[in-house]
Amino acid sequence: MNCEDLMKMKQIRSGMKLITGEAGMLRPIRWIYFADCVQCLSDDFNVAELIHGGELVIITNESLTGNDKIIELIRVLNEKEIAGIVVNEGQISNALIDYCSEQTLPLFELSVKLHLIDLSQIVCKALVEEEINANSRERILSSIFFSEQINASEILEQSNYLGVNLKGKYRVVALKVYHSKNNKTNDNSEGFFLEVREGLKKEVKNEFRSFGLQKVMVLLQNDTAAALIPAELFSRDLFITILTNIIRHIESSYHVTVKAGVGTAYEYIEDFKKSLKEAENALSIFKIIDENEKVFFYENLGIYSLIAQINNGRFLDEFVENHIGNLIKTDNLSEGELCETLETYLNCNCNANAAAETLFIHRNTMRYRLDKIKKILGSEINDMSACLELKLAFAIKHYRDNREED
Repeated sequence: MNCEDLMKMKQIRSGMKLITGEAGMLRPIRWIYFADCVQCLSDDFNVAELIHGGELVIITNESLTGNDKIIELIRVLNEKEIAGIVVNEGQISNALIDYCSEQTLPLFELSVKLHLIDLSQIVCKALVEEEINANSRERILSSIFFSEQINASEILEQSNYLGVNLKGKYRVVALKVYHSKNNKTNDNSEGFFLEVREGLKKEVKNEFRSFGLQKVMVLLQNDTAAALIPAELFSRDLFITILTNIIRHIESSYHVTVKAGVGTAYEYIEDFKKSLKEAENALSIFKIIDENEKVFFYENLGIYSLIAQINNGRFLDEFVENHIGNLIKTDNLSEGELCETLETYLNCNCNANAAAETLFIHRNTMRYRLDKIKKILGSEINDMSACLELKLAFAIKHYRDNREED
């Protein structure tokens, strides 16, 4: 629930009005915090330690609202990413309005018509119901992804009840956290990993909500958050923008590395698990494509999308062994560069001069290496069919090596 959802409630709307900070109405509400103690203004009292983010802060004590230090208190609270501020009518200063307007922090005026006990009950009840519904949506998503047999009509009915329409094309976005052994927090505890996971889940929901998707279905699996997103609402560029925002926020907050894989869009619920597998495959080979990129679409994997469909690892390894196995062994024994030479040659469309320039070696050296490669492989390397098989062998090798590292 966010501030915008809060103001859609009839009981709230009749007793509370927004004064400023409309641009921040999508800030999520996690809970209510009463900051009515005068001690909050004391230099010896660290109120920030009591705030975890997402609180709707209520201040009704005139000793606070009329104090010159109130702006500093709100500033400290806002740095912890609170949802908004609620102040009694007649107690809101121009200075407070100016600060909240500048910070796009929702500032609400509480009427005497709405009692604090009623406000608390309404908000807390809504938050509990939302948590229950969120858990139910997770169970539906888990069933879609992992059940061997699913009842599509039943899932449609359940999801509609929970405010999610699964008709139309959906694609899966998988965001994975890669923990560095040398992270700046020096915290490799289980508690830290759980905090990162929950932070990732929260950020996925918040970011997609900020672009209009109010009910976001997200499921956590180890270090990965998998979200089911309606494809028709988001263009490719918008997907990249949203995912980049999520990644940037998580990486800066926790000093970890995050990558995103995006699966193909499918119309039928039974096919959504395919999109999950594709998103995971896209993540699994990012080091091969471009280790510096953050977002990977399965549809752009080229030959690797085909390789990823082959579950028989032994078959793949045998293909590599049969085509370039002897070359790999020769390089391993002599710390040679024959594999690199051949792959560069193939990538340069079998143009020896272009390959030599790419490798920064003399053309004669290139010819010598190519002759040696032909002898080791016992075959020609210029034939179109042979080139295709060799390029495929290298692609499989990179794919298998990368999977072993993971």
